[in-house]
Amino acid sequence: MPKGSETTVKECHDCGQSGPEWCSINHGVLLCDECCSVHLSLGRHISQIKSFKRSYWPPNQLNLIYEVSSNGANLVWEYGLLDPQNKVPRKKPSAKDALPVKADFIRTKYQQMAYINRVKDETNGIFEDLHLQLHSIARTDNVVTCLRFLSQGADPNFKNPETGTSSVHVAASRGQQNQIEVK
Repeated sequence: MPKGSETTVKECHDCGQSGPEWCSINHGVLLCDECCSVHLSLGRHISQIKSFKRSYWPPNQLNLIYEVSSNGANLVWEYGLLDPQNKVPRKKPSAKDALPVKADFIRTKYQQMAYINRVKDETNGIFEDLHLQLHSIARTDNVVTCLRFLSQGADPNFKNPETGTSSVHVAASRGQQNQIEVK
């Protein structure tokens, strides 16, 4: 982590290796060198990687990563691992596991998004409700909830039929910079 940035997360979110030096910005997770290499192989459209040591971090972006990573972003991506109803229990790799084991887990976690808490019923306007919930949360500083809605398929460009505004517009009008960065 950059000097002066205090964080409660001192290990890789994907394998538990201590001293993460990388970050997946769009997922809000900190990564070790090995897990970072897997994220890079997924492509920028899946995971946007940035180095804590080699990159410049604007204060607002560093603040966002601190906020999201220390307040449960990984719980968004690994919800299904913690769910006792999960029919196919999966074990998270450790720092000592081989790279192919880590790579399989990371692909399943971020590319297939197999462990997120998915909306189970697509009828009765469930997705419209999800879009409206994202629209509503955009006015607050709760970026982890925003990340959860986005992971479930909420569209940040969905326009509220009553106001004609999107969640991005709401976040901007309320000065919620972190919300804008997450979207």
